[in-house]
Amino acid sequence: MEQSDIRKKLLGNGYFPIPVNGKRPRIAGWSSIRATEATIDSWDRGHADHKNTGILAGDVVAIDVDVLDHELAAELGGLVRALPDGQKALCRVGRAPKCLYVFRAIEPRSKATTPVYLVGGHKCQIEVLGRGQQFVAFGLHPETGRDYEWIGDSPLDVRFADLPVIVPDDLDRFLAEAESRMAAVGQPEKKHDKSSTQASQGGETFWQRVNTAALSNADQWVPSLFSGAHKEAGTGAWRVSSKELGRNLEEDISIHPDGVRDFGEEKPSTPIQLVIEYGGAATPKDAAFWLCERVSADPESMGWNQPQLGVSLNLNSDKQPPEAANDDKPQKRLNIFDWKASRFVGEPPSVDYLIDGIVPLGVPAMIAAMGDTGKSFVMMETARRVAFGEGAFANPILGGHVRRNGTAVMITSEDDEGEVHRRLAALDMREDRYKTVSEKLMVIPLPSAGGAMPFWRQSKDRALEETPEFRQFVDQLLTIKDLLFVAIDPLASFAHLQINEDPAAGQFVCTSLSRVATETGATVMVAHHMKKTAKPVEKLSEARDAIRGSTALVDGLRLAYALWPAEEDKAKKICKTIGKPYLHNSVAYGGVVKANGAARRILSTYHRNEFGLLEDITASNNDGGFTSQDDLSTILVIAIESAANAGAPYTKTGAGGMFELREQLPDELRSLSKGRLHAMIDDALERGHIVKTKARGEKTPKWLDVPTGPFAAGLGEFRAGMKRSA
Repeated sequence: MEQSDIRKKLLGNGYFPIPVNGKRPRIAGWSSIRATEATIDSWDRGHADHKNTGILAGDVVAIDVDVLDHELAAELGGLVRALPDGQKALCRVGRAPKCLYVFRAIEPRSKATTPVYLVGGHKCQIEVLGRGQQFVAFGLHPETGRDYEWIGDSPLDVRFADLPVIVPDDLDRFLAEAESRMAAVGQPEKKHDKSSTQASQGGETFWQRVNTAALSNADQWVPSLFSGAHKEAGTGAWRVSSKELGRNLEEDISIHPDGVRDFGEEKPSTPIQLVIEYGGAATPKDAAFWLCERVSADPESMGWNQPQLGVSLNLNSDKQPPEAANDDKPQKRLNIFDWKASRFVGEPPSVDYLIDGIVPLGVPAMIAAMGDTGKSFVMMETARRVAFGEGAFANPILGGHVRRNGTAVMITSEDDEGEVHRRLAALDMREDRYKTVSEKLMVIPLPSAGGAMPFWRQSKDRALEETPEFRQFVDQLLTIKDLLFVAIDPLASFAHLQINEDPAAGQFVCTSLSRVATETGATVMVAHHMKKTAKPVEKLSEARDAIRGSTALVDGLRLAYALWPAEEDKAKKICKTIGKPYLHNSVAYGGVVKANGAARRILSTYHRNEFGLLEDITASNNDGGFTSQDDLSTILVIAIESAANAGAPYTKTGAGGMFELREQLPDELRSLSKGRLHAMIDDALERGHIVKTKARGEKTPKWLDVPTGPFAAGLGEFRAGMKRSA
């Protein structure tokens, strides 16, 4: 059976599979991945080197008897079988006589262990794998070269719900008894504090515990950080040569269980410092989490706690954990050697959409509208659909349907608790907020949660900076493993900067939002205002120009969606078409006015329902009067701009011609005849809305771009595989 088939079978049996390279996944954030059949298919393309299959622990409890002494292994295995329903536990063998036994948790916990004992010259230990960990279930053992074997049934035969249950008290008694058996026949490797069976929350800090765990498991992370490192036979220390470090002779780094010694700097160091300096981690937290992933440790079990905001804002208000003290603050470093072209081999990942064809997942985005249009309500409805799911017959939202479900967080500085309550009551017709899934939606009304707070500001020396409140808010977001959507409403209330006048301020905020989207993997959407115009907005280009602020504010985000009220005559006509009475400001248009890469350029028509929510009525509005020649020209320009930004610019004719590649075009352009499309291109060229450009090394301009685009500036790069002939 192929690994992808094994993974799908495991998923169907109620387990969460994960691809594994050797004994461990080499995938960022693997411990929070909840597989679907689509993600399993994507692993075949993006992680083909992960030829083994693991199962996430937590709800699944794995007791790993890591013992090579045959008699002791049999004795400890007997203790496992003596547990309640222990005879029903599944048993996996990798390197005999070591065995791993699988149960189901009533109360998922973090990893627990016994001390390490030396028996017959071998290290012996019991590990109970918990949250944030995994075990290899199927594939080849990297040391024996043979398949992992299941004694009797395997997870392919037994559903998760049918596993024997194990409770914390039984586990604790088992660990105590197992420790006494090992102590009777072996010697402790080192003095062990019994409190370490659960990670200590006192004395040592989170950072110290991570450093200690990393030093004790250097084999799991040093080769990944330093490809040329070698392990010394005598001392057991890892040595990184001065040549690999680019230093003078005899300036090596030694990584030993007792500590790290940098002979070049002539000072001690820590694993966290090494990951920042040589691995390119942006922050100590990033470095610590990377190390935790390599040594199969759950950051939470090591003492990582989400901090509390100074104004008593906490995404989990029933918990008030202390903020972990950072006693390890090395300087932020960038390692350019981590980003060689060899990193980008194989099939590139496909775009993962939050809203299909419109809003990608994990990007910074904006929804812009004039006052009283209803953007806040639309953002809340988007958050609700992400958290609770949308019905089979739901109207589109922002031009598409929500395709991913997980946690959504919305923070608003304008609506108080009462208004949020009223809006949620209007939106949540299925009353999901009374169910368990309610934990997936968090709406923080700042007027009722401590008052407004800045996220970005100028320091006393006029430098642009992120505030402590913002950093602590982000730290809380990072603890949410299935976070998919973050809404900040409105941007102006959180940015205490001149974002409307100063391009540098706008770019600073956009860069900050982009980093949050990258770190969390969630789409981070801000609400922003549009200027009131002398004439009604009639084209997408006019809507984009009406967004307040410098162009850096729009250009710095990956996607901008605009909403604007329809002109009165058109609104009345639309209301008549759909059989609704006309009310002032009850009809609006919306569409994508900026996108980096592919996005459907759907021009949507909205009607405000009795609660104030804009509902998409595009399918019901069949008068066809909105997509005018001017609108088609605007759609053409946006399509040309997006293609150039994506490294795949169009030409007018030839293999790269817009008509020849019309299947890639927005729906509104796809049906146009070749002659009409060419005429529109010529008109846009004559008006200066687009230009023909030359690629480097070419003499004849033929590639289409907007005047401010990358190819027009001579900086365009063709996407890999892009055909250059035209």
